[in-house]
Amino acid sequence: MKGGMITRINDELKAIEENFSIEELFLKHGIISLMFYEPLEFQQLIIKINMERDKHSDTQSRLMFIPLYKKVYLAQRKKLLELFDAVKNRTIKIIPEPTREEMQTYTNESWEYLPDISNSENVYLYAENRIKYAIFKTEEELYILRKYPSVYYNDRSNYVGGLFSYRYDDEIIIYDKVNIISDEMHHFRLCCNDSSKASDKRALLNIMAYLNGCPNFEFLANREINNKLNELYYRFDLLDCIRLRHPNYLKSNIEEAFHLELPIIKNINAYKMIAFEKLPHEGILDLYHASLKQFEPLPRCVFLYRVFEYAASYHYKPTIMPATYTPEDALNYYLPLALNYNCNPLYYIDWNKHGKREQLSNYFTVLKHEAKIILEEWRNSPYLSRKSPGEIIYLTGRNFTAHGASGNRGDRNMQYDYDKNYLHINNVNIVLEIIARYVVELLNPQLQNVVERRKKYYMERYKKIENKDN
Repeated sequence: MKGGMITRINDELKAIEENFSIEELFLKHGIISLMFYEPLEFQQLIIKINMERDKHSDTQSRLMFIPLYKKVYLAQRKKLLELFDAVKNRTIKIIPEPTREEMQTYTNESWEYLPDISNSENVYLYAENRIKYAIFKTEEELYILRKYPSVYYNDRSNYVGGLFSYRYDDEIIIYDKVNIISDEMHHFRLCCNDSSKASDKRALLNIMAYLNGCPNFEFLANREINNKLNELYYRFDLLDCIRLRHPNYLKSNIEEAFHLELPIIKNINAYKMIAFEKLPHEGILDLYHASLKQFEPLPRCVFLYRVFEYAASYHYKPTIMPATYTPEDALNYYLPLALNYNCNPLYYIDWNKHGKREQLSNYFTVLKHEAKIILEEWRNSPYLSRKSPGEIIYLTGRNFTAHGASGNRGDRNMQYDYDKNYLHINNVNIVLEIIARYVVELLNPQLQNVVERRKKYYMERYKKIENKDN
C-alpha cells in the first residue's frame, strides 16, 4: 500500500511540476481566484493523501503518511517561490486581468489600491501579496509537520461543549499530542490517537477553561446530557462576582451590561496555531476548572479553596516547611503575593456604564481593586476585625460552606439568604480567585504570559472599544 501510494504521489508531483506554469497565472474565477489564491493542484494531492490516511484508524498506519505530506508541501513551496519571483519580476502574465473596479471593490478590506499607478501594476502588487501569503501558509504546514506531526496523524474524536467561540475558528490548539480543531460548521472537537491519554485531553480542556474563564466539557454519548451541560455552562459568567459587589444588585432591577471577551492567546510565529507546553501540575487546573462549573458563590467557595489546598500541599509545605501547618497561615502567605502578581488577563466590555462610552477592562485588575476594598471592609467589621484574612477565608468561608453541623438545629449553618451570608461568601471568593490564579501560574510557569496583554489588539479586533486609560 505504502509503496504504491508513494509512487503515485511522485508521479503526480512530477506531472504538476511539468505543467505548473510560471509564464501565465490564469484566474479561473477572476479576482476571487487571486483573493483566495492557493495552488489547487497541490491541494488536490493533499486531499487524496487525507482520504487514504483516513482509511486507517491505528496510529502506526497513519504515521506512514507524514513523509508524503512533507513531500507535497516542500514541492508546493518550491513552485510558489518560483511563481513569486516571476510575478515580482513581471515575467508572468495574469489573465484575465481584474478591472480597476474589481480591484477597488473586492480588495478594499485587505489591500489599499494605489490610484497613482496603473491598474496592471496594482494587480501585480496584489498578486505578490497573495502569493506571499500562500507561501506563509505553506511554511505553517511544514512547521506543524516538523514540530507537531500528531496534528496530521491524529483522528477526530468527541466534540467540545461550552463556550468555544469565534476567537479560535481558524486555529489549531495543541497540548502534547492532543489538539482541538473546528469543523466546517464551526463546532470544535478533540483530535487524538490510540496512544493519547485521557489526562492529556482533560488537561487541554482545563487550560482553555482557565484562560477563557468559561467551563467546557468533552461530549458524552448521551445527547440529552450534552444539551443540558452545554446550556448550563453557557450560562456561567465569571463576572457575576463583580456584579454582586454592587450594594443593591440583588434588591433591585439593576442590569450590569458586562460582557467577557475571550482572550487573544499568543500564536507561534504568527501562525494560526496555539501550542502549550506539558505542564508539571495539571491537577491544579482540573480543580480550578471544577470551580468554574459552580454557579453560585457557596459551592464555588469550596471548589476554589481546593485550588489553594493543592498549592499548599505541593508548594507551601515543601517550600516554607512550617513547624506547624495551618491553612490560615498559608492563605496569609499567598494573599499579598497574589495581589502583587500580574496573571494572564481576561478583558471584559462595560457597555455604557453610567452614561459613559464602552470601556475595556482587565477583569483581574478590577478584581484586585475589589479585593483591597473587601480587606478594608473586613478590618472595619465588628465581627471580622479581630481575624486575619486567612482566618476569615478558612473559618467563615471554607468551613461555613463545607460543613453542616453548626448549632443544634443547624441554625448556624450557611444559609441561602441571598443577603449577608451569600454576599460575604462572594467576597471570600473574590480573594480566593486571586489566590487561585496566582498559584496556578506559580506551579505551571509554562502558562505565564501566554495571553496578549496589550489592549490595542483587543480594540483592533472588536473595533467598538475605547481605551479608558488613553
